[in-house]
Amino acid sequence: MKKISYISLTLLLIVTAACQTNNYLIPIKNLADGPPPYVGIYKGTLPCADCAGIESKLILNEDKTFVYENTYRDTIDKHFTHTGSYTVEENIVNIQQNDTPLHFLRKENDLVFLGSNLLPPQGVLAPYYVLKKQREFIYPGKYETFSEKEDEYQQTITISSQGNSYQVDFAASQAENLEKCHFSTTAQLKKGRLWANISNDENNEILISIAPTHDNLGVEVFDIANHEHLIPFCDGRGSLTGTYMKNTITADSIGVFTASTTIEEVLHTVPLTQIHKKTGQGEFADDVYDDYEVWSRTNDHLFTLTPRYTGNIQQKIERVLIQSPFYKTAKGIHRNSTYQDIDNAYTITEIVPDKKHIILVVDEINAHFSIPKTALLEGWWNITTKTVNRNKIPPAAQTDSFIVWY
Repeated sequence: MKKISYISLTLLLIVTAACQTNNYLIPIKNLADGPPPYVGIYKGTLPCADCAGIESKLILNEDKTFVYENTYRDTIDKHFTHTGSYTVEENIVNIQQNDTPLHFLRKENDLVFLGSNLLPPQGVLAPYYVLKKQREFIYPGKYETFSEKEDEYQQTITISSQGNSYQVDFAASQAENLEKCHFSTTAQLKKGRLWANISNDENNEILISIAPTHDNLGVEVFDIANHEHLIPFCDGRGSLTGTYMKNTITADSIGVFTASTTIEEVLHTVPLTQIHKKTGQGEFADDVYDDYEVWSRTNDHLFTLTPRYTGNIQQKIERVLIQSPFYKTAKGIHRNSTYQDIDNAYTITEIVPDKKHIILVVDEINAHFSIPKTALLEGWWNITTKTVNRNKIPPAAQTDSFIVWY
């Protein structure tokens, strides 16, 4: 996430006090005709003068109460929470942040910050002053703590549906001659979060909560009472609380996105500060396309999504260029895998040369891997058969591109 310069708006006065509260247990009534359209959870990352962005979340409950959270992303995150009652006048939602009134314009599924003059912000940073209404988060899948190093200690969570419940499997990789840690629990979905009691003592409840991260690319695990409660499950190696990202690549998905996801849905899911739109260039002058780079909250380039045509965010994703080795297939293949790794894991359907590379085609996962021709041994091209001699590809030859096609 890159720092964005600050626009002086009265509506974004620095938060000076906080009322810390457990705000996820606020009851929501169920009406026969459904809640008003403005009820829900809204999130966005706002510009900040001296931090990496302000992660803001506004919860509008059906009983006209609100919870407004702001986390200042920096080396030491600062978190502030405000609660109270809100009012709605026509299309404007009004809340109080301490003694400062804040106003939001309802615009489709978004809330746009308004200044004290009830006008929306103007200029190049205006799109960043928007909170987007959150959709239902799809929990099932595998998540890992973020690391781009293969041998680094990692913790994983695998979530699967079990009727009206969810099974949650925690695991930690082997470290310092300690066996791998693993344990399972059952969780219930309540108000958008998973809740589970991990205590082995029926008289002593240890409640954990699993909720979507601010950017919706993974989950946050919270120990409600004390972070140290999760340490004993991994022989004292460390708490399993923290941030986990969904990072599996399949033939039709990467992380939380699938082949049916549109660019518009991507832009609604991930804060705008973590999406960098670029213009891609093909081999020919008129071969241009829209590239949407997706970055992590800690400013790591994860992958790039590309639709077929330019200028239309209603399109589905056509191509995913994997940038981070953190994203991998079920068989462990990632951005930095070698020819031998890929050949051992999958059937390489064909190998075709282009100008500077050879392309390994793996139909099982709809993937193309490229290896520079400079890494090949002499005689790699068979003039007679017009094919690549596979025995002239060094086993340790490393790929420099990993693309999945939908």
